[in-house]
Amino acid sequence: MRMNLKVGFTSPCSRLDRTTTPLHTAHRSRPAMHVLITNDDGPPGPDSPYIEYLVEALKNDTDWDISVAVPATQKSWISKAHFIGHTITASFITVPAVPGGAVEGPYDRAKNLPGAEEWVLLDGTPASCTQIGVHHLFKEKGPVDLVISGPNLGRNSTAVFILSSGTIGAALEGALCGVKAIGLSFAYSSRNHAADEVRTACRMSLKVIKHLYTHWPTDKSVDLFSVNVPLNAHLTDSSRVQYTHVLENRWGSAFEYVEDTVLTTATGKQVEIADRLEPEVEEESGKLQFKWMPNLAEAMSGVKEEPAGNDGWAITQGIVSVTALKANYQGVPEYTGELILPPLPPFTAIITYPQTSYIYPLIASNLLRLYPDVDIVHDPGAAEKRGKVFHFAEYEDLNFERMVGDKEYLACSYIYRKALIRKNYLAHIIAVHRVKHPETLLITHFPESYELELDYAEYLDEMLDEIYEFRDQLLADEGEGKGWWILKPSMSDRAQGIRIFRTLEELQAIFESFEESDDDEDSANDDDNDNDVPTGFSANNAIVTSQIRHFLIQKYLANPLILPQYSNRKFHIRTYVVASGAISVYVYKGMLALFALREYQLPDVDADLEVHLTNTCIQGDAKDDGSVRLFWDLEGFDKQSAWEQICSITGETFAAAVGAGRLDFQPLPNAFEIYGVDFLVDEGGGVWLLEVNAYPDFAQTGDALKGLVDDLFRCVVGKIVGPYFGLPSMATGENGLEKVYAADLSNAW
Repeated sequence: MRMNLKVGFTSPCSRLDRTTTPLHTAHRSRPAMHVLITNDDGPPGPDSPYIEYLVEALKNDTDWDISVAVPATQKSWISKAHFIGHTITASFITVPAVPGGAVEGPYDRAKNLPGAEEWVLLDGTPASCTQIGVHHLFKEKGPVDLVISGPNLGRNSTAVFILSSGTIGAALEGALCGVKAIGLSFAYSSRNHAADEVRTACRMSLKVIKHLYTHWPTDKSVDLFSVNVPLNAHLTDSSRVQYTHVLENRWGSAFEYVEDTVLTTATGKQVEIADRLEPEVEEESGKLQFKWMPNLAEAMSGVKEEPAGNDGWAITQGIVSVTALKANYQGVPEYTGELILPPLPPFTAIITYPQTSYIYPLIASNLLRLYPDVDIVHDPGAAEKRGKVFHFAEYEDLNFERMVGDKEYLACSYIYRKALIRKNYLAHIIAVHRVKHPETLLITHFPESYELELDYAEYLDEMLDEIYEFRDQLLADEGEGKGWWILKPSMSDRAQGIRIFRTLEELQAIFESFEESDDDEDSANDDDNDNDVPTGFSANNAIVTSQIRHFLIQKYLANPLILPQYSNRKFHIRTYVVASGAISVYVYKGMLALFALREYQLPDVDADLEVHLTNTCIQGDAKDDGSVRLFWDLEGFDKQSAWEQICSITGETFAAAVGAGRLDFQPLPNAFEIYGVDFLVDEGGGVWLLEVNAYPDFAQTGDALKGLVDDLFRCVVGKIVGPYFGLPSMATGENGLEKVYAADLSNAW
């Protein structure tokens, strides 16, 4: 009977569901569980070549807490034995991060080196490793939730092998300790395997293990499972998986009589079950000796004649065998039919924001809502190990090496985009664009701007000689009640360092105050001063000028649209713009209106920043219910006209950035970015571009308006992320994305 099963951490299904009910549960974030790994082949080496690859797969694909305790030497064919009267001694080894590297140790004591992978060796049996691992070694991690014994070097199928297997014996011991347990064996046809073949077997094993653990029956009908994976070049992530029963086969003699000789290596040497001993050095002796020489071919001779469905038959067919067992070696007959495991997820989403952050649940829930097969992980290091990856992270956490040229890696930010997000660069590319395109609407929708580079306030006069057009205007307008200007540090955000002024003396005083703030801060740090720091509005937008040299001076738009319905407070529009690939640009229709704290007055009447700055990030506790509103809920002006202007201005702005060259703005085919773009509406209904922000603060919407950001991420996931990996474009939210610019730059790299 065919089973449509999907690996995931969900509540267990009923026993009837095992063979009849498809499970449509995706990979979810899940709490870590404690897993004990053991085996009967010992530490990494020729006799135990697979265990490092299994641990690697567990670390890459789960967030489980892994503990390892294995026999110090090869202990195959020992079943569930314990050495009565033997005091077991532990030692420790350090295992390299990548399989195949040098193992250090053993040591008598644990070194507990930071970042080192340390395993425990025990000079006992596999069952003893389980006993001591469950009850003694790892108590600080909490109870063991699952014992995985293996992967064994060789099959453990049919009664002849399974009853003798130390691998199954260790799993059986776990079951008798009250812990879920799985014995895992790799049925190889040759010892020569490429690392990719072993990793494929480990991935398949992990899919099966996840499923078995998740759907472990609650009626105590199963104590442990025996899993046999055919290790060969034909195994794939979609190979067939079958519930089987133990074939009750028989065999003949497992020893060979050796007349009048003794093998010098007869004691203590253990070999893999599929190997015959090479001729040994012999000495004359009168002792009666029997050499271990199992006839494995005889044990397997009757497998093909038996009816299909047993574990030995499954291996011969290249099928992964899963056998449910009781702790008395009796099989469980209800487990029959084929398991249909899900294919690999279409891509892995690596979200390295804290799960408690504002945006984590929004991006994660929309990924799972639209593409439920996606696998979500949190380890940024997984970006180096996974195939198809969507990485949603802070800029500095992205994998830039993969971003350049790796089509299987989709990042949430471009590498080079300062032409947009640095205020002086934005003004520069717009100025160049105006010259090249005298018809552009950016001439009338971007404020008159001047770039200023300044190290110290005393050099202001000298620097103003470089922008004499501004200096001449400033001097000509002084005292006439007009000509207000706004100063913006180029690289700051959250309105840090913004000031308004109208005279040269005021501008000079601004820079001098910045330097005084620096001196005060240095003094406080040097003296370890614990005096209270001012927490007012102006203090919240202070800057450290020693770290900022570039500033932008713009004509202050002193005639903003003021709506009496909203307490006559000045506002700007926060628009989310999505640039995708190389390149399409979209404007998200759901926009915000961010209001200043107090009623607007002309700067001549009231120049306090609380009147003029509309960025809510610096409002702190003074922020109120009127600080953030939905744009389309506003009344009193032509919102559709504003929307159309915003779309046109945004398209022209990105055209200017593209035209500036690849050093300052480089759209990559395997990246996209969400920008927060700010616009101001003037009293005549004209819209003005203010600035472009990378990584906008989505949390400023607050909980009441969180639905707008949720809808934005749904649009991004459904229109950009999914289709990038070949998945269908999904319904893109309530508001939708309006394309405003497109260019084919894919051949420019």
